[in-house]
Amino acid sequence: MYKHFVTFSLIFLLTACGHTGREHPQMIDFVKNGDFESAQKITEKDDFYKDRPSLLVRHFELGTLHYLKGEYYQALQNFDKAHELSKRFYTKSVSKFIASQVVGDGIVPYAGEKYELSLLRFYQSLTHYRLYEQGFYEAYTVTEKGKEKTIEQKQLSESEKRLHFNGARAAIVDWNSLLTTYSNEAKSKNDFRQDMLAKTYGAEIHDIYGSNGDKQIARQLYKDVQRLLDSVYADYDAYAASRKEQLSKYAQRKGRDLVAAPKTKENVKFVLKSGLITPTIAEIVDFVIPWEAFLASGSKNDLADCLGTILPGQRISFEIPSVEKPKDIKNYRLVVLNNTGKAVMEKEMVLTAPVSETAYREYQKRRPALIAQKGTRLTSKYVSAVVSSCAVYKRDDALSWLAAYGTFAGLSKIIQASEYADIRYWGLLPHAVFQQSAALKPGSYTGEIRSDGKTVKTFTFTAAKSRPVLVDLNLPNE
Repeated sequence: MYKHFVTFSLIFLLTACGHTGREHPQMIDFVKNGDFESAQKITEKDDFYKDRPSLLVRHFELGTLHYLKGEYYQALQNFDKAHELSKRFYTKSVSKFIASQVVGDGIVPYAGEKYELSLLRFYQSLTHYRLYEQGFYEAYTVTEKGKEKTIEQKQLSESEKRLHFNGARAAIVDWNSLLTTYSNEAKSKNDFRQDMLAKTYGAEIHDIYGSNGDKQIARQLYKDVQRLLDSVYADYDAYAASRKEQLSKYAQRKGRDLVAAPKTKENVKFVLKSGLITPTIAEIVDFVIPWEAFLASGSKNDLADCLGTILPGQRISFEIPSVEKPKDIKNYRLVVLNNTGKAVMEKEMVLTAPVSETAYREYQKRRPALIAQKGTRLTSKYVSAVVSSCAVYKRDDALSWLAAYGTFAGLSKIIQASEYADIRYWGLLPHAVFQQSAALKPGSYTGEIRSDGKTVKTFTFTAAKSRPVLVDLNLPNE
């Protein structure tokens, strides 16, 4: 019995070595409230995913936080680190996977959900393009050997800007490669393998790049939109009724413009990221261990009587990660005003990525497998705990009953502690992504994003004669 208790105590201690992130929800709340500086301070704490198995989440969040603050160089550094880690973690370490079967999921390096790795390419491309347009790396502070050091702002040369322009396109090519890998590895038609945003945003970048080959790719990507609407997104709540038709017409128009260029080419691209993704939470699942699992353990000494004594009244349960059904996605309207305040354009923003619904559906598809996997693991643990507890049980000895009952109760708590849900996730992803584009005369403009008759964001931008401008809009509090 002592040997078994030491084993389970070791499991409990190892559990403490799992992922950290107790401050994660508070950081997200700060971002929702627009308090980016407080959010930044949260990420500097030791319990904000600084453990090695959780570094991917840390770089996801730091990259997005820097992006929202307009610190694009630091954002790209984190997104690139996340990209490298995700490639390393894509195939799980065998030793870590085996350890997780004993200790729990938190010890396994977080490899990212497929939709997260897909959207990582979106953010890499977007950040490269922002740096290309901005033309400089922001000043920032680093800590080296306990001392703070300021890195001065750096103006980019034309060749350096061109590197980021090419980087925006390279991320799209890598995105397509990733989704092709998902398609080749898919075991079911329901597996995540395609991303609508890779078509609509990817087409815009190829169009901006401008070569004949890129325009052909962009035309094909717009053609793919209807196929995805009729297959992958066919039963999405977000694409019920008018939104599906709206996106279909948007893609058709964009594709036609690539074939027969209109007199006035669209020179402003709008990307709107609204809200934050529905959080990943822990769901408690009650569990019943099959009697045959105990009987198959091989122990004969009063086991059946012991089981009937210590199991009744014991609540056996475990946690799995879960995502609640997301809230409805708001509609947004774009209004562009010239320098005299006159509206020169008004269009509906087009939904191109219902991110929260994708996350919800992915977890719903995985739920039965998660329960089955943890149920199998728990059965093994509880069988071992019962055999260990009942080793001291004697039918006519009341003290032995108390010892068996107490030992099993203690081991049950250790087992439950080792089976916490792995709720690590990229919390600063948007709830939804919208796109739109416009052909405007060169000059300065004011834009408004309206929802339910109210203006929720006002911004300014300049349309140029040369390469299109990308207007990136973020509404994390929506």
